Amino acid sequence: MRAVNEKVQEYFIAKGELFRLIMDSTIMMERGKKLARGIARQLMILGCNKGRVLDVGCGTGRVAIPLAEMGFNVVGIDISPTYIDIANRRARERNVEDRTSFIVCDARDMGTCTSSYKPFSSVLFVWSSVIGYYDESTDSKIFSEAYNISTDRAALIIADAICKEYMILHQYLFGMTKKVYEYDNTVVMERLLYNPATGNVMIKQEFYEKRQGDLMFIGDAHFELHLYSLDELNKLANKSGWCLYKVLTDLDGEVGYSPFTTLNAVFVKCKK
Repeated sequence: MRAVNEKVQEYFIAKGELFRLIMDSTIMMERGKKLARGIARQLMILGCNKGRVLDVGCGTGRVAIPLAEMGFNVVGIDISPTYIDIANRRARERNVEDRTSFIVCDARDMGTCTSSYKPFSSVLFVWSSVIGYYDESTDSKIFSEAYNISTDRAALIIADAICKEYMILHQYLFGMTKKVYEYDNTVVMERLLYNPATGNVMIKQEFYEKRQGDLMFIGDAHFELHLYSLDELNKLANKSGWCLYKVLTDLDGEVGYSPFTTLNAVFVKCKK
C-alpha cells in the first residue's frame, strides 16, 4: 500500500479512536441507517440494486451493514485496520457476513484491492470520506478508479458531503466560531478554519468525556480537506467519464440543491 497523507494517517489511524467516538455515536449510527435507506432508494430507482456495492471509506460499516441488512451485497474499504476489524465483527454479529466483505485499502488503490470483487454496480463516497484529502489530480484518479471497476450502468453516489458553497455560507452566517457537539458521553469542541483562497478547510477538534457533571479532556485531532463547489466536482467527475444525474437535498427527499445542507449527488456513466 502506498504512503498515506500524514494528516489522514494521524486523524483516521493514529487518532482513529477519537474519530470513532463521533462515527460510532448513537446519532451518527442512526444517520448512517437513514443514509443507507436513501442510497437503497436511489439505487433501486436507477436499477442498480443488483450486483455489488462498493463503499469507499466505509469506516466501521455504519452504512454498509444496514445496506447488507436490506439485501445488498457490499464491499467496504477503509485505510484503518481497526475500523475494518470492527466492521467485520459487526457484520458477524448482525448475521450479514455472507453479504459483506471489508478490506483494508487506500481509496487510491481501490482497483487493486477489490480486483476479486469487481465489477461493481454502484460506488459510494459517504460523508466527505474520500475526495479532498490529496490534490485535484489524485481526486481525479480516484474517480477514474471508481469508473474502471464498475459496470457500464453503474451509479456513483456522493452522500452527506461538505461542499464549498455550504462552507462559504456557514462562514458568512456564523463566522469561524467554535461549535460544540455532543455524541453520547463525548463532547467535541470543533473549529472550522476555511481559507477561501485555496478552498481548504482545517477542522480542529477537542474531545472531552462527560464524568459526573465534569468534562475531562481526552485528546485533540485535526485534518485538512479541500472543498469543491458543485460545478467543480461535476467537472472533475466528467474528466473520468461520470455525468451528473441529479442532486438531492436529502437522499430520501426532493431533487434540488441547497447550500444549507450537505451535498448528495448521483452520477452515472456518461453515454459514449
